[in-house]
Amino acid sequence: MSTEGPPQIIIDQRPLWIVILDRTRRGLLLFLFFSLFAFCLNLDGPADLSLEGYRTLCLFGLCVSLWATNVIPLSITSLMVIGGVPMLGIMESSQVYSFFGNKAVFFILGAFILSAAMIASGLSSRLSMWFLGKWGDSPVRLVSSVYFFSAVSSCFMSEHAVAAMLFPLVMELVGILKLERGKSQLGKSLFFALGWGCIIGGSMTVMGGARVPLAVEILEKITHGEHSIGFVQYTALSFPLVFILLATGWATLVFLFTPEPVDTKPVCDILRKKYEDLGRLSFREKGVAGVMISTIVSWFIYGDELGIANIAIVATVVLFILNLINWKMVDEHVNWAIILMYGGAICLGDVMASTGAAHWLAQKSFEGVVESSGMFLIVLALLSTIFTTFMSNSAVIAVLLPPAVSLCDGYGISPALATMAIVIPSNFAFILPIATPASALAYSSRYIPLGDMMKSGLLLSLMGMLAFYFLLLLYWPLFGFQ
Repeated sequence: MSTEGPPQIIIDQRPLWIVILDRTRRGLLLFLFFSLFAFCLNLDGPADLSLEGYRTLCLFGLCVSLWATNVIPLSITSLMVIGGVPMLGIMESSQVYSFFGNKAVFFILGAFILSAAMIASGLSSRLSMWFLGKWGDSPVRLVSSVYFFSAVSSCFMSEHAVAAMLFPLVMELVGILKLERGKSQLGKSLFFALGWGCIIGGSMTVMGGARVPLAVEILEKITHGEHSIGFVQYTALSFPLVFILLATGWATLVFLFTPEPVDTKPVCDILRKKYEDLGRLSFREKGVAGVMISTIVSWFIYGDELGIANIAIVATVVLFILNLINWKMVDEHVNWAIILMYGGAICLGDVMASTGAAHWLAQKSFEGVVESSGMFLIVLALLSTIFTTFMSNSAVIAVLLPPAVSLCDGYGISPALATMAIVIPSNFAFILPIATPASALAYSSRYIPLGDMMKSGLLLSLMGMLAFYFLLLLYWPLFGFQ
Protein backbone atom coordinates (compact mmCIF):
# COMPACT_ATOMS: atom_id res chain seq x y z
CA MET A 1 0.00 0.00 0.00
CA SER A 2 1.34 3.43 -0.93
CA THR A 3 2.32 5.69 1.96
CA GLU A 4 2.36 8.80 -0.16
CA GLY A 5 -0.07 11.54 0.87
CA PRO A 6 -2.24 13.64 -1.41
CA PRO A 7 -0.36 15.88 -3.86
CA GLN A 8 0.55 19.27 -2.44
CA ILE A 9 -0.65 22.41 -4.18
CA ILE A 10 1.71 25.36 -3.84
CA ILE A 11 0.20 28.79 -4.48
CA ASP A 12 2.53 31.53 -5.66
CA GLN A 13 1.50 34.54 -3.56
CA ARG A 14 3.77 37.07 -5.24
CA PRO A 15 2.18 40.01 -7.11
CA LEU A 16 1.05 39.05 -10.61
CA TRP A 17 3.46 41.42 -12.35
CA ILE A 18 6.42 39.83 -10.56
CA VAL A 19 5.27 36.32 -11.54
CA ILE A 20 4.88 37.38 -15.19
CA LEU A 21 8.27 39.11 -15.20
CA ASP A 22 9.93 36.08 -13.62
CA ARG A 23 8.48 33.66 -16.15
CA THR A 24 9.18 35.83 -19.17
CA ARG A 25 12.63 37.09 -18.07
CA ARG A 26 14.59 34.87 -20.44
CA GLY A 27 12.49 35.81 -23.47
CA LEU A 28 12.59 39.51 -22.59
CA LEU A 29 16.37 39.48 -22.19
CA LEU A 30 16.87 37.69 -25.51
CA PHE A 31 14.55 40.16 -27.25
CA LEU A 32 16.37 43.10 -25.66
CA PHE A 33 19.88 41.86 -26.52
CA PHE A 34 19.13 40.97 -30.14
CA SER A 35 17.09 44.15 -30.70
CA LEU A 36 19.99 46.29 -29.46
CA PHE A 37 22.36 44.27 -31.63
CA ALA A 38 20.23 44.87 -34.75
CA PHE A 39 19.83 48.55 -33.88
CA CYS A 40 23.57 49.07 -33.43
CA LEU A 41 24.35 47.28 -36.69
CA ASN A 42 22.27 49.85 -38.56
CA LEU A 43 24.13 52.79 -37.04
CA ASP A 44 27.18 54.42 -38.55
CA GLY A 45 30.27 53.21 -36.73
CA PRO A 46 33.10 55.42 -35.40
CA ALA A 47 35.11 57.22 -38.06
CA ASP A 48 38.38 55.77 -36.75
CA LEU A 49 37.19 52.15 -36.99
CA SER A 50 36.56 50.05 -40.10
CA LEU A 51 33.09 48.71 -40.93
CA GLU A 52 34.28 45.16 -40.20
CA GLY A 53 35.71 46.31 -36.88
CA TYR A 54 32.45 48.03 -35.91
CA ARG A 55 30.38 44.96 -36.77
CA THR A 56 32.79 42.86 -34.73
CA LEU A 57 32.26 45.20 -31.77
CA CYS A 58 28.49 44.80 -32.10
CA LEU A 59 28.86 41.03 -32.13
CA PHE A 60 31.26 41.22 -29.18
CA GLY A 61 28.73 43.25 -27.15
CA LEU A 62 26.01 40.70 -27.89
CA CYS A 63 28.28 37.83 -26.80
CA VAL A 64 29.29 39.57 -23.58
CA SER A 65 25.61 40.10 -22.71
CA LEU A 66 24.74 36.47 -23.41
CA TRP A 67 27.79 35.10 -21.59
CA ALA A 68 27.17 37.29 -18.54
CA THR A 69 23.48 36.41 -18.18
CA ASN A 70 23.75 32.80 -19.42
CA VAL A 71 20.25 33.00 -20.92
CA ILE A 72 21.43 30.57 -23.58
CA PRO A 73 24.27 28.05 -23.09
CA LEU A 74 27.80 29.43 -23.45
CA SER A 75 28.54 26.93 -26.20
CA ILE A 76 25.57 28.12 -28.27
CA THR A 77 26.77 31.72 -28.00
CA SER A 78 30.16 30.58 -29.29
CA LEU A 79 28.56 28.74 -32.20
CA MET A 80 26.69 31.95 -32.99
CA VAL A 81 30.07 33.70 -33.28
CA ILE A 82 31.40 31.15 -35.76
CA GLY A 83 28.28 31.44 -37.93
CA GLY A 84 27.76 35.16 -37.44
CA VAL A 85 31.20 36.46 -38.45
CA PRO A 86 30.97 35.36 -42.11
CA MET A 87 27.26 36.24 -42.33
CA LEU A 88 28.05 39.81 -41.23
CA GLY A 89 30.72 40.06 -43.94
CA ILE A 90 33.53 40.42 -41.42
CA MET A 91 35.66 37.49 -42.59
CA GLU A 92 35.54 34.61 -45.08
CA SER A 93 33.84 31.41 -43.91
CA SER A 94 36.87 29.21 -44.60
CA GLN A 95 39.06 31.38 -42.37
CA VAL A 96 36.50 31.54 -39.57
CA TYR A 97 35.87 27.80 -39.44
CA SER A 98 39.59 27.09 -39.44
CA PHE A 99 39.82 28.73 -35.99
CA PHE A 100 37.92 25.80 -34.50
CA GLY A 101 40.72 23.45 -35.50
CA ASN A 102 43.30 25.11 -33.26
CA LYS A 103 45.55 23.20 -30.89
CA ALA A 104 43.92 24.53 -27.71
CA VAL A 105 40.65 22.80 -28.59
CA PHE A 106 42.45 19.50 -29.22
CA PHE A 107 44.45 19.77 -26.00
CA ILE A 108 41.21 20.31 -24.07
CA LEU A 109 39.64 17.34 -25.87
CA GLY A 110 42.64 15.13 -25.04
CA ALA A 111 42.64 16.23 -21.40
CA PHE A 112 38.91 15.49 -21.09
CA ILE A 113 39.38 12.00 -22.57
CA LEU A 114 42.25 11.27 -20.16
CA SER A 115 40.04 12.39 -17.26
CA ALA A 116 37.21 10.23 -18.62
CA ALA A 117 39.54 7.22 -18.63
CA MET A 118 40.46 7.85 -14.99
CA ILE A 119 36.80 8.01 -13.96
CA ALA A 120 35.42 5.24 -16.20
CA SER A 121 38.13 2.76 -15.20
CA GLY A 122 37.34 3.31 -11.51
CA LEU A 123 40.89 4.44 -10.76
CA SER A 124 39.84 7.88 -9.53
CA SER A 125 37.17 6.39 -7.23
CA ARG A 126 39.68 3.89 -5.84
CA LEU A 127 42.14 6.66 -5.06
CA SER A 128 39.52 8.87 -3.40
CA MET A 129 38.16 6.05 -1.24
CA TRP A 130 41.66 5.07 -0.13
CA PHE A 131 42.68 8.65 0.67
CA LEU A 132 39.51 9.68 2.51
CA GLY A 133 39.22 6.38 4.34
CA LYS A 134 42.80 6.58 5.52
CA TRP A 135 42.89 10.23 6.64
CA GLY A 136 39.29 11.08 7.55
CA ASP A 137 39.24 9.78 11.13
CA SER A 138 38.17 13.14 12.66
CA PRO A 139 35.96 15.99 11.40
CA VAL A 140 38.90 18.31 10.68
CA ARG A 141 40.93 15.53 9.04
CA LEU A 142 37.93 14.48 6.94
CA VAL A 143 37.45 18.04 5.69
CA SER A 144 41.19 18.36 5.06
CA SER A 145 41.30 15.08 3.14
CA VAL A 146 38.45 16.16 0.81
CA TYR A 147 40.10 19.57 0.37
CA PHE A 148 43.62 18.40 -0.42
CA PHE A 149 42.55 15.38 -2.48
CA SER A 150 40.38 17.55 -4.74
CA ALA A 151 43.20 20.12 -5.00
CA VAL A 152 45.88 17.61 -5.93
CA SER A 153 43.56 15.77 -8.35
CA SER A 154 42.69 19.06 -10.09
CA CYS A 155 46.36 19.61 -10.85
CA PHE A 156 46.26 16.62 -13.20
CA MET A 157 42.61 16.35 -14.24
CA SER A 158 39.99 18.86 -15.29
CA GLU A 159 38.63 20.54 -12.16
CA HIS A 160 35.14 20.02 -13.61
CA ALA A 161 35.73 16.26 -13.78
CA VAL A 162 37.15 16.11 -10.25
CA ALA A 163 34.18 17.99 -8.82
CA ALA A 164 31.72 15.73 -10.65
CA MET A 165 33.63 12.64 -9.46
CA LEU A 166 33.76 13.63 -5.76
CA PHE A 167 30.30 15.19 -5.43
CA PRO A 168 28.34 11.90 -5.08
CA LEU A 169 30.92 10.59 -2.61
CA VAL A 170 30.69 13.69 -0.39
CA MET A 171 26.89 13.56 -0.58
CA GLU A 172 27.08 9.98 0.66
CA LEU A 173 29.38 11.02 3.52
CA VAL A 174 27.05 13.76 4.81
CA GLY A 175 24.15 11.34 4.52
CA ILE A 176 25.91 8.72 6.65
CA LEU A 177 26.79 11.38 9.25
CA LYS A 178 23.18 12.70 9.15
CA LEU A 179 24.29 16.32 8.85
CA GLU A 180 21.57 18.98 8.68
CA ARG A 181 21.49 21.01 5.48
CA GLY A 182 22.28 24.69 5.83
CA LYS A 183 23.10 24.42 9.53
CA SER A 184 25.83 21.81 9.98
CA GLN A 185 29.25 23.46 9.97
CA LEU A 186 30.82 20.14 9.00
CA GLY A 187 28.43 19.87 6.04
CA LYS A 188 29.37 23.36 4.92
CA SER A 189 33.08 22.63 5.32
CA LEU A 190 32.92 19.42 3.30
CA PHE A 191 31.28 21.04 0.30
CA PHE A 192 33.39 24.17 0.51
CA ALA A 193 36.42 21.86 0.64
CA LEU A 194 35.20 20.17 -2.55
CA GLY A 195 34.63 23.42 -4.46
CA TRP A 196 37.63 25.38 -3.22
CA GLY A 197 40.02 22.45 -3.59
CA CYS A 198 39.06 22.00 -7.24
CA ILE A 199 39.30 25.73 -7.99
CA ILE A 200 42.65 26.31 -6.26
CA GLY A 201 44.27 23.08 -7.43
CA GLY A 202 43.11 23.76 -10.98
CA SER A 203 45.18 26.96 -10.95
CA MET A 204 48.47 25.06 -10.55
CA THR A 205 48.87 23.57 -14.04
CA VAL A 206 47.56 23.90 -17.56
CA MET A 207 45.64 20.62 -17.07
CA GLY A 208 43.40 21.88 -14.27
CA GLY A 209 41.27 24.22 -16.31
CA ALA A 210 40.78 24.77 -20.00
CA ARG A 211 40.89 28.56 -19.60
CA VAL A 212 44.73 28.48 -19.67
CA PRO A 213 45.01 26.75 -23.08
CA LEU A 214 42.28 29.10 -24.30
CA ALA A 215 44.24 32.15 -23.16
CA VAL A 216 47.54 30.88 -24.59
CA GLU A 217 45.91 30.16 -27.94
CA ILE A 218 44.35 33.64 -28.13
CA LEU A 219 47.71 35.17 -27.15
CA GLU A 220 49.60 33.23 -29.83
CA LYS A 221 47.07 34.04 -32.54
CA ILE A 222 46.93 37.76 -31.77
CA THR A 223 50.74 38.06 -31.60
CA HIS A 224 51.26 35.69 -34.57
CA GLY A 225 53.22 33.25 -32.43
CA GLU A 226 55.74 35.82 -31.14
CA HIS A 227 54.56 35.39 -27.53
CA SER A 228 53.42 32.30 -25.64
CA ILE A 229 53.36 30.72 -22.17
CA GLY A 230 54.89 27.26 -21.87
CA PHE A 231 53.55 24.33 -19.87
CA VAL A 232 56.32 24.35 -17.27
CA GLN A 233 56.56 28.15 -17.31
CA TYR A 234 52.91 28.53 -16.30
CA THR A 235 53.32 26.22 -13.29
CA ALA A 236 56.52 27.97 -12.22
CA LEU A 237 54.80 31.36 -12.41
CA SER A 238 51.62 30.37 -10.57
CA PHE A 239 52.57 27.92 -7.81
CA PRO A 240 53.32 30.47 -4.98
CA LEU A 241 49.83 31.91 -5.35
CA VAL A 242 48.34 28.40 -5.26
CA PHE A 243 50.13 27.59 -2.01
CA ILE A 244 49.00 30.89 -0.44
CA LEU A 245 45.39 30.23 -1.44
CA LEU A 246 45.56 26.60 -0.28
CA ALA A 247 46.73 27.74 3.16
CA THR A 248 44.09 30.49 3.32
CA GLY A 249 41.32 28.15 2.22
CA TRP A 250 42.28 25.50 4.77
CA ALA A 251 42.42 28.05 7.59
CA THR A 252 39.00 29.38 6.55
CA LEU A 253 37.52 25.88 6.57
CA VAL A 254 38.93 25.06 9.98
CA PHE A 255 38.39 28.36 11.82
CA LEU A 256 35.48 30.12 10.06
CA PHE A 257 33.46 26.92 9.60
CA THR A 258 34.79 24.93 12.56
CA PRO A 259 33.27 21.42 12.21
CA GLU A 260 31.08 20.29 15.09
CA PRO A 261 32.33 17.24 17.03
CA VAL A 262 31.02 14.25 15.08
CA ASP A 263 32.20 10.65 15.12
CA THR A 264 33.54 10.11 11.60
CA LYS A 265 34.68 6.54 12.28
CA PRO A 266 31.59 5.04 10.53
CA VAL A 267 32.51 6.99 7.40
CA CYS A 268 36.08 5.71 7.45
CA ASP A 269 34.88 2.15 8.01
CA ILE A 270 32.50 2.33 5.04
CA LEU A 271 35.14 3.86 2.77
CA ARG A 272 37.71 1.25 3.77
CA LYS A 273 35.18 -1.53 3.18
CA LYS A 274 34.34 -0.15 -0.28
CA TYR A 275 38.04 0.12 -1.08
CA GLU A 276 38.67 -3.48 0.01
CA ASP A 277 35.66 -4.69 -2.01
CA LEU A 278 37.28 -3.29 -5.15
CA GLY A 279 40.00 -5.93 -4.86
CA ARG A 280 43.32 -5.69 -6.61
CA LEU A 281 44.05 -3.16 -9.34
CA SER A 282 42.60 -4.32 -12.66
CA PHE A 283 44.54 -4.37 -15.92
CA ARG A 284 42.49 -1.38 -17.10
CA GLU A 285 43.30 0.68 -14.00
CA LYS A 286 47.01 -0.14 -14.25
CA GLY A 287 47.02 0.72 -17.94
CA VAL A 288 45.20 4.03 -17.47
CA ALA A 289 47.55 4.94 -14.60
CA GLY A 290 50.58 4.16 -16.78
CA VAL A 291 49.30 6.24 -19.70
CA MET A 292 48.35 9.13 -17.39
CA ILE A 293 51.73 9.21 -15.64
CA SER A 294 53.59 8.98 -18.96
CA THR A 295 51.50 11.80 -20.40
CA ILE A 296 52.07 14.12 -17.44
CA VAL A 297 55.83 13.45 -17.48
CA SER A 298 55.91 14.08 -21.24
CA TRP A 299 54.02 17.35 -20.81
CA PHE A 300 56.55 18.61 -18.28
CA ILE A 301 59.66 17.41 -20.16
CA TYR A 302 58.68 17.61 -23.83
CA GLY A 303 55.60 19.87 -23.75
CA ASP A 304 57.25 22.95 -25.21
CA GLU A 305 59.17 20.93 -27.81
CA LEU A 306 56.50 18.49 -29.02
CA GLY A 307 53.39 20.48 -28.10
CA ILE A 308 51.07 19.58 -25.23
CA ALA A 309 48.12 19.13 -27.61
CA ASN A 310 50.04 16.60 -29.71
CA ILE A 311 51.06 14.65 -26.60
CA ALA A 312 47.46 14.64 -25.34
CA ILE A 313 46.09 13.37 -28.65
CA VAL A 314 48.74 10.61 -28.89
CA ALA A 315 47.92 9.57 -25.30
CA THR A 316 44.22 9.21 -26.14
CA VAL A 317 45.10 7.09 -29.18
CA VAL A 318 47.21 4.83 -26.94
CA LEU A 319 44.22 4.42 -24.58
CA PHE A 320 42.11 3.11 -27.46
CA ILE A 321 44.89 0.95 -28.95
CA LEU A 322 45.35 -0.79 -25.58
CA ASN A 323 41.57 -1.17 -25.26
CA LEU A 324 41.62 0.74 -21.97
CA ILE A 325 38.67 2.90 -22.96
CA ASN A 326 35.85 2.87 -25.50
CA TRP A 327 33.81 5.62 -27.08
CA LYS A 328 30.82 5.09 -24.80
CA MET A 329 33.03 5.87 -21.78
CA VAL A 330 34.33 8.99 -23.52
CA ASP A 331 30.88 10.20 -24.49
CA GLU A 332 29.60 9.94 -20.90
CA HIS A 333 32.39 12.01 -19.35
CA VAL A 334 33.56 14.55 -21.97
CA ASN A 335 31.98 17.99 -21.75
CA TRP A 336 31.44 18.70 -25.45
CA ALA A 337 29.76 22.03 -24.68
CA ILE A 338 32.99 23.38 -23.17
CA ILE A 339 34.92 22.42 -26.31
CA LEU A 340 32.42 24.25 -28.51
CA MET A 341 32.59 27.28 -26.21
CA TYR A 342 36.38 27.54 -26.52
CA GLY A 343 36.35 27.20 -30.31
CA GLY A 344 34.00 30.18 -30.59
CA ALA A 345 35.87 32.23 -27.98
CA ILE A 346 39.19 31.80 -29.84
CA CYS A 347 37.48 32.76 -33.10
CA LEU A 348 36.03 35.93 -31.56
CA GLY A 349 39.40 36.90 -30.07
CA ASP A 350 41.23 36.53 -33.37
CA VAL A 351 38.55 38.42 -35.29
CA MET A 352 38.63 41.22 -32.68
CA ALA A 353 42.40 41.54 -33.15
CA SER A 354 42.51 41.27 -36.94
CA THR A 355 39.75 43.85 -37.55
CA GLY A 356 41.23 46.37 -35.10
CA ALA A 357 38.14 46.20 -32.86
CA ALA A 358 40.15 44.99 -29.85
CA HIS A 359 42.68 47.82 -30.07
CA TRP A 360 39.98 50.45 -30.58
CA LEU A 361 37.97 49.18 -27.60
CA ALA A 362 41.03 49.02 -25.35
CA GLN A 363 42.14 52.54 -26.29
CA LYS A 364 38.72 54.00 -25.51
CA SER A 365 38.55 52.10 -22.20
CA PHE A 366 42.04 52.79 -20.85
CA GLU A 367 43.43 55.87 -22.65
CA GLY A 368 43.67 58.84 -20.30
CA VAL A 369 42.45 56.73 -17.38
CA VAL A 370 45.30 54.29 -16.77
CA GLU A 371 48.72 55.83 -17.33
CA SER A 372 51.37 53.46 -15.90
CA SER A 373 52.04 49.86 -16.93
CA GLY A 374 51.80 48.66 -13.32
CA MET A 375 48.38 50.22 -12.85
CA PHE A 376 47.28 48.75 -16.20
CA LEU A 377 48.10 45.22 -14.97
CA ILE A 378 46.40 45.80 -11.62
CA VAL A 379 43.25 47.07 -13.35
CA LEU A 380 43.23 44.00 -15.61
CA ALA A 381 43.49 41.73 -12.55
CA LEU A 382 40.68 43.58 -10.78
CA LEU A 383 38.42 43.44 -13.82
CA SER A 384 39.13 39.73 -14.23
CA THR A 385 38.26 39.07 -10.58
CA ILE A 386 35.05 41.10 -10.76
CA PHE A 387 33.93 39.61 -14.07
CA THR A 388 34.53 36.02 -12.94
CA THR A 389 32.11 36.60 -10.09
CA PHE A 390 29.25 37.03 -12.55
CA MET A 391 30.22 34.94 -15.58
CA SER A 392 32.16 31.85 -16.60
CA ASN A 393 35.92 32.29 -16.19
CA SER A 394 36.33 31.11 -19.79
CA ALA A 395 34.07 33.93 -20.95
CA VAL A 396 36.19 36.37 -18.92
CA ILE A 397 39.26 35.33 -20.93
CA ALA A 398 37.39 35.80 -24.21
CA VAL A 399 36.12 39.24 -23.15
CA LEU A 400 39.24 40.79 -21.59
CA LEU A 401 42.25 39.25 -23.33
CA PRO A 402 42.00 40.56 -26.92
CA PRO A 403 41.67 44.25 -25.89
CA ALA A 404 44.38 43.90 -23.23
CA VAL A 405 46.96 42.32 -25.54
CA SER A 406 46.39 45.02 -28.15
CA LEU A 407 47.57 47.72 -25.69
CA CYS A 408 50.72 45.99 -24.41
CA ASP A 409 53.08 47.72 -26.84
CA GLY A 410 51.79 51.11 -25.76
CA TYR A 411 52.45 50.33 -22.10
CA GLY A 412 55.78 48.68 -22.86
CA ILE A 413 54.94 45.31 -21.31
CA SER A 414 54.96 41.75 -22.59
CA PRO A 415 51.61 40.42 -23.88
CA ALA A 416 52.37 37.22 -21.93
CA LEU A 417 52.47 39.25 -18.70
CA ALA A 418 49.09 40.82 -19.45
CA THR A 419 47.74 37.36 -20.22
CA MET A 420 48.83 36.04 -16.82
CA ALA A 421 47.33 39.13 -15.14
CA ILE A 422 43.95 38.08 -16.56
CA VAL A 423 44.23 34.28 -16.41
CA ILE A 424 45.17 33.88 -12.74
CA PRO A 425 42.46 36.17 -11.23
CA SER A 426 39.88 34.67 -13.60
CA ASN A 427 39.98 31.58 -11.41
CA PHE A 428 39.05 33.43 -8.20
CA ALA A 429 35.57 31.95 -8.68
CA PHE A 430 34.66 31.75 -5.01
CA ILE A 431 31.90 34.31 -4.41
CA LEU A 432 28.95 33.09 -6.54
CA PRO A 433 28.15 29.62 -7.93
CA ILE A 434 27.85 30.82 -11.53
CA ALA A 435 31.56 31.15 -12.32
CA THR A 436 32.63 27.51 -12.39
CA PRO A 437 30.95 24.07 -12.19
CA ALA A 438 32.88 23.24 -9.00
CA SER A 439 31.22 26.14 -7.15
CA ALA A 440 27.85 25.36 -8.73
CA LEU A 441 28.01 21.71 -7.64
CA ALA A 442 29.01 22.62 -4.08
CA TYR A 443 26.15 25.12 -3.83
CA SER A 444 23.64 22.68 -5.38
CA SER A 445 24.13 20.36 -2.37
CA ARG A 446 21.99 22.85 -0.36
CA TYR A 447 24.40 22.52 2.55
CA ILE A 448 25.92 25.95 1.78
CA PRO A 449 23.80 29.11 2.29
CA LEU A 450 24.47 31.78 -0.33
CA GLY A 451 25.43 34.30 2.36
CA ASP A 452 28.18 32.02 3.68
CA MET A 453 29.44 31.43 0.14
CA MET A 454 29.64 35.17 -0.57
CA LYS A 455 31.27 36.05 2.77
CA SER A 456 33.97 33.37 2.64
CA GLY A 457 34.39 33.73 -1.13
CA LEU A 458 35.11 37.44 -0.77
CA LEU A 459 37.83 36.63 1.78
CA LEU A 460 39.48 34.13 -0.57
CA SER A 461 39.23 36.50 -3.54
CA LEU A 462 40.89 39.29 -1.54
CA MET A 463 43.69 36.93 -0.50
CA GLY A 464 44.03 35.87 -4.11
CA MET A 465 44.47 39.49 -5.20
CA LEU A 466 47.11 40.08 -2.50
CA ALA A 467 48.93 36.93 -3.62
CA PHE A 468 48.74 38.15 -7.22
CA TYR A 469 50.36 41.46 -6.22
CA PHE A 470 53.15 39.45 -4.60
CA LEU A 471 53.69 37.59 -7.87
CA LEU A 472 53.59 40.78 -9.92
CA LEU A 473 55.85 42.94 -7.75
CA LEU A 474 58.32 40.45 -6.26
CA TYR A 475 58.16 36.92 -7.61
CA TRP A 476 57.82 37.31 -11.40
CA PRO A 477 60.68 39.85 -11.68
CA LEU A 478 63.00 37.13 -10.32
CA PHE A 479 62.29 35.19 -13.52
CA GLY A 480 62.65 38.25 -15.72
CA PHE A 481 58.91 37.97 -16.40
CA GLN A 482 57.90 41.63 -16.52
